[in-house]
Amino acid sequence: MKKAKKLLALIAISLVYIGHCAAKTMTTEQAAEARKKIAAQAKQYIGCPYKSGAIGPEAFDCSGLIFTVYRNAAGTQMPRSVKAIYSRAKIIKTDEAEIGDLIFFKTTGDGSISHVGIYIGKNQFIHAASDGNNTGVIVSSLKEKYYANSFAAVGRVIPSGRAAKEEVSDPADDEIVSEEDIPDRDDVLDAVSSTDNPKSKGQGISFMSTSEASSNAGAKWYYNLIFDATLFCDWSLILPTRFMLNWRGISLETNARYAAWKFQPGIGTIFRYNHASKVFQMPIVLSMNVGEYIKIYAGPVITFGDPTLPDSDTKIKGSFFPGILGVSFQTPKIKAGKVGVSFVQDISYTVYNDTDGGALHFHDSIATGLVLSTGVRVTLPLKNFL
Repeated sequence: MKKAKKLLALIAISLVYIGHCAAKTMTTEQAAEARKKIAAQAKQYIGCPYKSGAIGPEAFDCSGLIFTVYRNAAGTQMPRSVKAIYSRAKIIKTDEAEIGDLIFFKTTGDGSISHVGIYIGKNQFIHAASDGNNTGVIVSSLKEKYYANSFAAVGRVIPSGRAAKEEVSDPADDEIVSEEDIPDRDDVLDAVSSTDNPKSKGQGISFMSTSEASSNAGAKWYYNLIFDATLFCDWSLILPTRFMLNWRGISLETNARYAAWKFQPGIGTIFRYNHASKVFQMPIVLSMNVGEYIKIYAGPVITFGDPTLPDSDTKIKGSFFPGILGVSFQTPKIKAGKVGVSFVQDISYTVYNDTDGGALHFHDSIATGLVLSTGVRVTLPLKNFL
């Protein structure tokens, strides 16, 4: 049995090696034919729905579409993740792109390669989109604001189909997908106008370079804005006179952050009813997201009413500044249409003083100011609504 397994493994490795060698020795004519088949195969799946982890033929995710099309049309075995496909591909200059090449995008806040499509000429590509105005296998244009801003690179797996001395031009003039080719997708084709990009005159392809894309993204900075709102139930374990679980109130937090960088600055407001201290407070906070899952914040606090020590009638005073300091931990988002939903655990400390402005005793300060909050966050990337 072990010998049989070793033999099968040897055969599989040999087949992969032979396929690899065959791809390396593919002639220009064979490569051109393979590229036409890739584009034709991809067009057949237009209109299929998006489904995470799916490789067709009924549904696809973005890497699943590449996996199936390249396997069926070119006999090329591709990896099953976007990052692995990106590692496999040879990155080429944008003006060298041919139909059948791969277009990579950075569509998440962490700046990593997260989406891929198949180039079909005339700045158009076929891909399996998971969100936006249209989802599923659709045709999109690199002239669209969202894809122009998130464009990362062009990758090549199949050898070039152009002759060595052939002038660099788009071989896909007759391969553009017309509206008739797209079932129920009339609104996904973006009109390609020469006035949109002067460089496109006389050229069949006008990708933005990485530097141009970055510049354009900077000009349209609002595409990197992410809004979120979180509803919390506040609680704590410490009272001035005892240790027990107690309800502290409810709070609603709203926040906006700029997600173009790893450390994402933001600003927000918290509307908090503190049942234990019988007071309403409104912190105004500056925040810093570390990636997608951790947020640190601090800011002044506006207090309405006369707070008391929890579980007592002893009057205290809310501090405007220093006000509040906190950190929240967020789970990965669950997509719900154009928004993301996640669970959040927050720990915050709000400063209170004695009525004469002096500091509270340490134990009273912790019992009053340290609050744990558990809630649900709804995230709304602005780009999903433009």
